[in-house]
Amino acid sequence: MKTRVKCIAMSFAISSITAFANTEEKLQEMLLLQQAQLAEIEKQLQALKAEKQAEKKSTSVLSTSKNWQIKSYGNLLYKSEQVFRNTQDIEPKRRAKTDLERVVLEYVYNFDQHWQVEAEFEYEHGGTGAALEYDGFEEFGEFETEIEAGGEVLVEKLQIKYTHNQDTQIKLGHIYVPVGLGTDFHKPTQYFTTQRYWSEARLIPQVWHETGVNFIHHWKGFKAQALVTTGLNSEYFRTYGWVGSGHQKRFEQVNADDLAFTIRLDYGDFAQGSGLGFSYYTGDTSGNRNNLNNISGDGNLSIFGIHGIWRAENWQIRGQYLYGELDDSQEITLANKTTPGLQPGNFAQLGSEAESGFVEAAYNTQSLFGLPQPLYTFVTYQYANPIKAVEQGLATERFDQQEIAVGLNYLPTNNLVFKAQFAEQMYAQSNLDNTSTFSLSLGYYFSI
Repeated sequence: MKTRVKCIAMSFAISSITAFANTEEKLQEMLLLQQAQLAEIEKQLQALKAEKQAEKKSTSVLSTSKNWQIKSYGNLLYKSEQVFRNTQDIEPKRRAKTDLERVVLEYVYNFDQHWQVEAEFEYEHGGTGAALEYDGFEEFGEFETEIEAGGEVLVEKLQIKYTHNQDTQIKLGHIYVPVGLGTDFHKPTQYFTTQRYWSEARLIPQVWHETGVNFIHHWKGFKAQALVTTGLNSEYFRTYGWVGSGHQKRFEQVNADDLAFTIRLDYGDFAQGSGLGFSYYTGDTSGNRNNLNNISGDGNLSIFGIHGIWRAENWQIRGQYLYGELDDSQEITLANKTTPGLQPGNFAQLGSEAESGFVEAAYNTQSLFGLPQPLYTFVTYQYANPIKAVEQGLATERFDQQEIAVGLNYLPTNNLVFKAQFAEQMYAQSNLDNTSTFSLSLGYYFSI
C-alpha cells in the first residue's frame, strides 16, 4: 500500500515538473516573440522618424530656395589693327582703340515648376545710340534718324518658357534664333578669341534674336527645335555684311509681314560635353521693307549651317560652316539704290550666295605647367565671303577674307577671363597685302 502511494506521489511530482517545464518553455517562446515584435516596432519607429526628418529637411530646403536668378556678363577690348579707310584703299594704316563692347544683365523668374520668364538687356559700346524710323507720310517716303536709347541699349531676350516635362518645352516672346553657334557660345568665357566670331557676323545677325515661338523636344540624346519668328528686312542688306545688317533692331517697330522658319537638330550636350548638329533657316525678306514701291521679288533667304564641339580632358575643339542663298539679290540691290534716305554707295553688289566658317582648338596647360588656375592656348581659323556669287556680273573679291589667330586665355576664377591674341588676315583680292592685329580682352560672367 505504501509502495503504491509512493508511486502515485512520484508520478504526480514528475507530471508537475513536466507541466512546469512545458509552461516555462512556452513562456520563453512568448517572451522571445514579444521581444521580436518590440524590435520590429522599434525599427518601424526609427524608419518613421528618419522619414519625418528627411521630409522636414526637404520642406526646409524648398521653403528657402529662391525662384529667381540674376546673371551678368561683359567684356572690355583693346585692339591694335591695320585698317583700310575704304574699299578703294590698298595701303592700310595701323590704328589702336579701346571698346567697352557690352555689359549684359539677365533676369530669370520662375512662377512655378512650369512657367518661367527671362529678360536680357545689353548695353553696348558704353553709350546710347540712334534709332531709325521710316516716315511714309513724306512725298516719297524717307528714313529719319533719332538720337535716343534705341541703338546701343538692346533687349536681346524677353521670353516666356513653358516646361511641359523634362523633354518638352516651349519658348515664346523675343527669343534667340539658333542658327550656328553664336547663340550658344556668346559669353566671354565661352569663346577663346578676344571678340566674338567675326566670320559669323559677316553673314547673319550675331546672337540673332527675333520675336516668335520655339518648340523644343529632347529624345535619346537628340534636341530638336522648330521656330516661327519675324524675318529680316532687305532694305538694309549690305555688300560687306550680306543679310546680317537686315536685322530690324534698328527700327522702332519690327515689320512682320514676312515670317521666317527655322529648324535645328543637335545630338549630344553642347553645354557640358560634345555635340554635333545642323540648322536651316528660310523666309522672305521683301515684304518687311518699309518702302514697297520699287521691288516685286520676294527676296527669299535660305541659310544652312552645320556645327559641332568636342571636349576631352584638356582639349576643346569647335567649329561651324554657314552657307546661304538670296533670291532676287540684283533686284534688291537696285531697289536699295533708289530708296530715299539710303546711301547708294553701300549697295555696289549683293551676294546671291554667301558662306563663312571657323575652326577653333584650345588646350588647357594648367596640369602641364602645374598652374593653380586654367591657362588655355588656342588657335582659330576663320573665313567669310559674303559675295561668293552674284546674279549678274562678276563677284568682287574685296570681302573674301581669311584669318588665323593664336592666343592665350587665363582664368583666375571660373567667372573671369583675361585674353591676349595675335592674328593675321589674308585677302583674296590680289593687290591687298596681309594685315595683322593684336588685341587684349577682359571678360566676366556670374550668376546669383
